[in-house]
Amino acid sequence: MGIFNDIASVDAFAINAYCIVSALFFSACAYAQLNDPNPVQWFCAYVFGGCIPNLYWMTIGSNESSSSSKNKSTATQRLILALHGFVVLVVLAIVYKIVSVAPKLMEEVEEHHHGFLWAFMEHEEGRDSCGLLLLILHTSYLNSVLKKGPSQRRKIESSSSNGHTQGGAPASILLSPAFLSLGLFGILGVCVYVWVVHHPELVAKHALKHCQGEMFGRVGEL
Repeated sequence: MGIFNDIASVDAFAINAYCIVSALFFSACAYAQLNDPNPVQWFCAYVFGGCIPNLYWMTIGSNESSSSSKNKSTATQRLILALHGFVVLVVLAIVYKIVSVAPKLMEEVEEHHHGFLWAFMEHEEGRDSCGLLLLILHTSYLNSVLKKGPSQRRKIESSSSNGHTQGGAPASILLSPAFLSLGLFGILGVCVYVWVVHHPELVAKHALKHCQGEMFGRVGEL
């Protein structure tokens, strides 16, 4: 008895738990972007990519076996296409950020003997790129969850439990929603640690006011 008696229940619990935690995380990211000189695009990106798929899955996507499944499937397909387009735009934004900051990086690494990643993160473009990369991982994961849907996932898990995919068992475990959710939980944890512990050090070098927490005329809020 209980919710952990079968793979489907474990996966459903893991997906829903990840959706809740990641929505809170990306909501905090969206709030943090309010002290950017141009906050609208950043706020919209974190809300759309980091929160909308979560809410959709928990309210509609996980219940597509109900009577209005046709309408829900159409809405799901539209959201999946929108998320694909969103990922493409985010990739282009990362490329732009990397190209714009690349000329400065090699000189700084050679002069100060910092690691490349640390020097990259000291720039606002570097921190932006890492946030966007996290959005890509998150959006791609939830996109795959929406594509499969609850009914198809049950079929896959049923055939796996009947022994039809024994040869691919390790791969199926590594790619299971529960395992992927656990991995993404770990990534979010690392990001929170860096944000809380190392943020003052990362923004100190270039001393951008909005990166140091100056928001709406108040200092030190973020």
